[in-house]
Amino acid sequence: MGATVRTSIMIPVLMFVAGLAIIGIAVASGEGEVSLVLIFPVFSGSSGLFMLGTALIVLSFMTGFFVMVRSQIDTVQAGDYPARKGISRPAETKYGGVVMVGPVPIAFGSDKKTAFAMFVIGVILAVCCLLAILIFLFQ
Repeated sequence: MGATVRTSIMIPVLMFVAGLAIIGIAVASGEGEVSLVLIFPVFSGSSGLFMLGTALIVLSFMTGFFVMVRSQIDTVQAGDYPARKGISRPAETKYGGVVMVGPVPIAFGSDKKTAFAMFVIGVILAVCCLLAILIFLFQ
């Protein structure tokens, strides 16, 4: 994966983080609201600031999808896959994920390092959900 693709992948991530920050600012300034449905925090608002944050989050998903598709097309066109180069063994692919069952993270991965990283992300998500619940209860 080239430096251009790595840079392109950061664009949707930064857009997503900016969207979350803007929605947080809208909620903090009273232009948005936080509700709790079962254990899931739900954000709502009608101000321009809140809509900007929501638009950035939606655009981050669309941009991320476009970047992934474009990088796959570039890889195939450049011939950077093992079958074309005559490499007999497939490239090692690492994968992982985390499933949240309520506040409990269930992490998995193709190796210990990836699984641990997913577990850390799951713990961070659980702590953020707990903080959202506490903020909602004590507002």
